[in-house]
Amino acid sequence: ANLIWGYFRDWLREEDHWLPPDNVQEKPWLGPARRTSPTNIGMTLLSCVSAADLELNCRGHAVKLIAQILDTLESLPKWKGHLYNWYDTEHCAPLYPRYVSTVDSGNLRGSLIALRETLYQWGEGGLARRAEALSDAMDLAPLYDRERRLFTIGFDVEKGELTEGWYDLLASEARLTSYLAVALGEIDPKHWRKLGRGLVGDNNYCGMASWTGTMFEYFMPNLLLPCEEGSLMYESLSFCVYAQKRRGSQSKTPWGISESGFYAFDPGMAYQYKANGVQTLGMKRGLDKELVVAPYASFLALLLAPRSAGRNLRRLQDMGLEGTYGLYEAVDFTPSRLQMGEEWAAVRSFMVHHLGMSLVAIDNVLNGNIMQERFLKDCSFGAFR
Repeated sequence: ANLIWGYFRDWLREEDHWLPPDNVQEKPWLGPARRTSPTNIGMTLLSCVSAADLELNCRGHAVKLIAQILDTLESLPKWKGHLYNWYDTEHCAPLYPRYVSTVDSGNLRGSLIALRETLYQWGEGGLARRAEALSDAMDLAPLYDRERRLFTIGFDVEKGELTEGWYDLLASEARLTSYLAVALGEIDPKHWRKLGRGLVGDNNYCGMASWTGTMFEYFMPNLLLPCEEGSLMYESLSFCVYAQKRRGSQSKTPWGISESGFYAFDPGMAYQYKANGVQTLGMKRGLDKELVVAPYASFLALLLAPRSAGRNLRRLQDMGLEGTYGLYEAVDFTPSRLQMGEEWAAVRSFMVHHLGMSLVAIDNVLNGNIMQERFLKDCSFGAFR
């Protein structure tokens, strides 16, 4: 526990340090990325709560930060109550082309619901009602394809149309969005049965397939959604950890592969980003051609495998992968991206989204799934637990 707490202490105690300052000497690119997304914002709000739960920050300071964030959220331009997918943080303006992401909207809405229940528990009713108003305005039905009974990827505001792509698997990062929309009565409950449950297996062990075989697809929704032992989802999460650990064992590296930055750069010398996964789990081909390990994947795995995830995090730390705000974004073992003689290259960046998910996962593990319990206090979810 002390090891895990230490990763986040400095990051959370100083409100000026949510992103690396301009003088951090960690190449190739210095300074904060001046943009944020609905998922980033949701994880930032829940990180304030988790920091208070874990006594890394006082509750009063957490409430102050939350109030400031809600001030900003209320002032941002929106589409039918939904935040756009990216905002310029210097000017609080949406980045063009404007787009509304279904999964990001679900992530933010779920975070606001958990936040609302926390604030009521803390006796901050006024703030709780503000969080509720933001959440209630985010009706998910406009992002739903009623003919297919599936959620689309999102809405292209510039084109004025839904994207022709759909979330059709239960083992998906959109699982939280689907749950919310069904439980709140915004879409047909038959949608839940429409989500694919096809199985993949290895060594007589199996679980549900995902698209890209990432830890994010399987575990991210469970920061707020419980997973009952013995259920198909629980077995699929267990199989995900098994497949991830097996990939690490085969390559003789740490395990934990997910969407993350990797050791390649865009023209501005910022790290590129994509979904890195495990072929055993994913339907997309060619997933094992590259190998990028993201520490946040191990934090997510604390839900099911706390001891082995803790050992894996220690192994990453022992490789010298710790920076200003904890473990770096990722470590890339892909030979084609390494210089001669190198075994790996560190992706020396920090993402609010991934650090936030990690902190919420720690809070759940050390405090009896506290964030899940808060989320489920909403009376709308009682029949769907």
